Amino acid sequence: MKRSRKLLSLLLAATMTVSMAATASAAFSDFTDVKGHWAEKTLNQAYSDGILKGSGSTTMSPNSSVTTAQAVTMLCRVLHVTGQGDTSSLQIPQGAWYTQDAAKAVYAGLLDNSDAGQLDQSISRKDAFILFDKAFQIAEAQPDLTVLDQFPDATSLTGQSQRAAAALVEAGIVSGSDGKLQIDRPLTRAEFATILYRLADQYISAAAFAGHTGAGSVLSGDADLSGVQMGAIWFDQSASNIRLTDVTAKQVTVRSDQLTSLAISGTGEISRLVLAARSGDIMLDLPDSCPVSTVSVGDGSGTISFSGTTSAMEITGQHRTVNVNCSLDTLVISGSDCSVTVKKGCSIRNLTVLGTGNTVTLDGTTKTLLLANRDNTVNGSGRAGEVLLNTRYYTLTVSKDKLTKWEGYDISNVEINLSAPTNLAAGQTLQATAHLTVPEADRGKACTGTWYLNGEAMQTQSIVLGKGDPVSSFVPNYTHNMQLDATVKFVLSYQNNDGDTFTQEGSSPVHLETFSDLGLADAVVHVTLPDTLTTGETLNATAQVETPEVGQVCKGTWYVDGKEVSSGSLTLGGNAASLSYRYDYYYGMPATSTVTYRLTYTTRDGRAQEVSGEAKLNLENFPDNGIARASASLTAPTTLGAGKTLDVTAKINYPEAGKICTGTWYVDGVKASTQTITLGKDTPKLSYKYKYTENMKLSSQIKFILSYTTADGRAQSVTASKTITLKNYDYLYYHGISSEQVLKTVTSGYAGNYTLAWAQSHDYSKEVKTAWVNLKGYSSNTKYLVWVNLTYQRVNIFEGSQGNWKLIRTCLCGAGKSSTPTIRGVFTTSYKQTAWNYGSYYCGPIVRFNGSSGYAFHSRLEYWPMNSDRYYDARIGFPISHGCLRMYNDDIWFMYNNIPNGTTVVVY
Repeated sequence: MKRSRKLLSLLLAATMTVSMAATASAAFSDFTDVKGHWAEKTLNQAYSDGILKGSGSTTMSPNSSVTTAQAVTMLCRVLHVTGQGDTSSLQIPQGAWYTQDAAKAVYAGLLDNSDAGQLDQSISRKDAFILFDKAFQIAEAQPDLTVLDQFPDATSLTGQSQRAAAALVEAGIVSGSDGKLQIDRPLTRAEFATILYRLADQYISAAAFAGHTGAGSVLSGDADLSGVQMGAIWFDQSASNIRLTDVTAKQVTVRSDQLTSLAISGTGEISRLVLAARSGDIMLDLPDSCPVSTVSVGDGSGTISFSGTTSAMEITGQHRTVNVNCSLDTLVISGSDCSVTVKKGCSIRNLTVLGTGNTVTLDGTTKTLLLANRDNTVNGSGRAGEVLLNTRYYTLTVSKDKLTKWEGYDISNVEINLSAPTNLAAGQTLQATAHLTVPEADRGKACTGTWYLNGEAMQTQSIVLGKGDPVSSFVPNYTHNMQLDATVKFVLSYQNNDGDTFTQEGSSPVHLETFSDLGLADAVVHVTLPDTLTTGETLNATAQVETPEVGQVCKGTWYVDGKEVSSGSLTLGGNAASLSYRYDYYYGMPATSTVTYRLTYTTRDGRAQEVSGEAKLNLENFPDNGIARASASLTAPTTLGAGKTLDVTAKINYPEAGKICTGTWYVDGVKASTQTITLGKDTPKLSYKYKYTENMKLSSQIKFILSYTTADGRAQSVTASKTITLKNYDYLYYHGISSEQVLKTVTSGYAGNYTLAWAQSHDYSKEVKTAWVNLKGYSSNTKYLVWVNLTYQRVNIFEGSQGNWKLIRTCLCGAGKSSTPTIRGVFTTSYKQTAWNYGSYYCGPIVRFNGSSGYAFHSRLEYWPMNSDRYYDARIGFPISHGCLRMYNDDIWFMYNNIPNGTTVVVY
């Protein structure tokens, strides 16, 4: 399995990560948007295999959509497609990353002219189903379409999309959400990976394949498989010669580019054999010892001739040539424009033609022949028992015993009785019912129902006859000249297999009430522009609103090529709206421009209305557009070490080389350098030395401005900026103290004479304290650090972070006496208490450290009530306590209120 995953990763990794930022070293557990996701397990496997990358350090974006280009690129690499087709009709932008992959998709039959201009768009689930079917050839000629009945939105699926969806649902590969297939919603990254893994979870060379019991396997290269058992396998386009001996498989699909040979021998059993090579004539003799239940001829070309033992055959591809030289239970042709010959002596129990334009030469016999679509021909020297026609357009020259013509090709026997409300209040939804009387023979026919009001189409519905009566649900379009004594009409339309359309209709009168304020109803906006705008001139446009209304105040918005450029109020019946606009000229700008005026209004009864008009004009362009639409970016170190020279480079993306520009560098808003830059020749660079001070700002903004004046005098500029972090020199550098001096100066033993006066006159300097804690490298889980210096009986409180501590408060204290000394070491504050009660006196508040050991910071010993300023023992400034640290009230209350639990405490 590891080998197959590596191959899959090499084939596919680049595809699903297009337009997504890769995350180099994140673990899957780092992605916060996949935890609990319905596809979390599959996403994890896809990430491990290298198929999906993260979109950020903590995101995978599993719900982001996949484009058509990304989808076909993935599938072409799965199938190992190397050939390239003609993409001239696909409207691919110049330089698009997927140009070659699209050519491969055309070659493999995944794309055609209908996909023109859509490759950059998100692919819908419905279209993705078709792509998976084209790639993996999974849909049968007559799939069980009833599996789609559970999804209300599947009723709009037809043809290939319907067959593909049914095949994927029946196989358990696709399931709905919220009771629907969500066919029109874009397919997501998670869904694409899930479908792919449910189809095939192993990608491996045929030479290394030894059987697989998972979802399926895609095999590369020529194959000589013997004695293996598997579920489903696909031979990709790199397979030319395939030999299967003693093989048992659920499905074998051949997707070769050029199939040279295919042989099946020995014992075993294959449930379904799909022949879908792009080219290659094949003569296949199926042995009795290895029965094949169904042979399917899918997409591709080349003549397929087969004989031997099989019970069913289906032809789903287009323009296929097939010679049948054996007897079959069923032969189903759902493809079109195929040529199928049933040899003399062969018997087909049921022969069904579902496609169009096929020619069947029946030199053998068939018990039942069904022609279910138009323009098919059945000839030959053989004979058909009973011929059933579901078409009126056919050619039938073969001998037959019985012919049953198609009678239910229309809906002439369906009756419509329409009921509608007598009166409809203004703004209400019109709900009319078309009561259908449907004969048994017409039940199940898929129709379209269209509702009209006064001849205007208002609503269209998909209808299955016999499954309920259609009900309208629309609000009339209220206009100034609308017909109030109206007619609502329902037209039922049916298109049969032949493509012929038949209709039935019913109607009913309804009286409409209208609004007193019709606002923009019937309004027409006329935008007036010059035919051509000379370069550099201001565009002056006007918009006149044609309406019978007068006095209503509306909001008007101007758009130029879809971008909003101006807005303001407009009073109906008043002056025309006007726009003055100056274009931004650049190389390659379109020669035409669209100007739109959009008017919105809310009627007195609260209805939102909108009307717009547009016009086009031709634009002349300047011969010199300089650096219009150019861009710049800066490359600079994220962090600059103290005293280092800053080196910055500007990368310029420009439309035309050779322009002589001026580049100006700024550091923190101050001009630092000016350079002359020739685009395409010079690279703007800055070397800069900062002036360092002790309290300097540690972030710096670098800005680069590229300036140019066009030949016609237009000033242009492009700006890029970047903020970097500066490392400053340490405390010792600015105060002339060496680290050796600091470390030697600070001691931990008490040095005084046990008097408060001595303590008040002796202490380390602020500089030494700050340098010492930073040199020692102490860290804290909070933004504070506490250093208890026993030498001078001080509690020193710092704020900052490791290596950057600043002294914010120094407090006199009384540490433990020699018989009960204060514990030395590095600890953390653990919890706080208001006071410790000793009967007639107390100490408090309490800030404990070293867990529950009893060591704490607290006040001097004071008589009750609290804060009485009457002391049981007020001594401080020398070792006097039982191990705790006595402090003045202001100091201990500062610690109690400000120092969080978990703060590092250093006792030294």
